[in-house]
Amino acid sequence: MARDSALLQLRLDEGLKAAFTDAVRREHTTPSRALRSMVEDFVRQSRRKEAIRQTQVVAGAPDADETIALLIEVQDLDGQDAEDA
Repeated sequence: MARDSALLQLRLDEGLKAAFTDAVRREHTTPSRALRSMVEDFVRQSRRKEAIRQTQVVAGAPDADETIALLIEVQDLDGQDAEDA
């Protein structure tokens, strides 16, 4: 883990904490790794939902065709090698 990390504290019900501790043992991992993985998954899902929401907003805009064409053009440019750019 990088040294530029931050500490996150949370409160859990004792039963949930005990079940979590048992689960990480069964999975041969640490509580920190398990929580990091869950947080990363949550952030990834949240970003995906936001991208879908924004896509729906763009698709509903009066200039949707022009905006979508621009997005495709930008994606094509992003996909080029550094030598091509």
